Amino acid sequence: MNPLAPPGDRHFPLVATTHRLTEHYLSGPMSRFNSWLNELQPEMFVEISPELAAERGIVHGGWAVLSTPRGEIEARAMVTRRIKPLAVQGRVAHQVGIPIHWAYSGEIVGDSANDLTALITEPNVSMHEAKAFACDIRAGRLAPRDWRGAVKLEPLPSRESTPDTPPSSRPEGRQID
Repeated sequence: MNPLAPPGDRHFPLVATTHRLTEHYLSGPMSRFNSWLNELQPEMFVEISPELAAERGIVHGGWAVLSTPRGEIEARAMVTRRIKPLAVQGRVAHQVGIPIHWAYSGEIVGDSANDLTALITEPNVSMHEAKAFACDIRAGRLAPRDWRGAVKLEPLPSRESTPDTPPSSRPEGRQID
């Protein structure tokens, strides 16, 4: 029920690291229901180096599938120099950065990083602590899924419309003009 990739497993040669986004400064459930934050980061993505993208045939903005012994998710690829290949014991070790903010419910939905990670909690406060783990990535998408219960995306606001965020959720409770 909680499979892990053993060290050196050739099926999972990459290192995934989960992280928060500045734009989604809250937890995932809080961020996904806040229109203003969703406008800033509207879709699940993963960050990879240009070297890894070239090696796997993944293009910036295209789809990628990440896999671990526990599961698979899909996300848009952000090809960036911020994620660098590392030299470890004479080998190249590629990293994949995965934001933690998406899941099956909210104004915006997407696959969850937690579907990839082993079930581990920090012993003091029992918070999920899988911050780094072995994975693999390939270009493409998963088979279509039924997002029953997911909230559908609305078009992004234009000058004529604004997000329907309640006043209590707006910065400093201000009205939008």
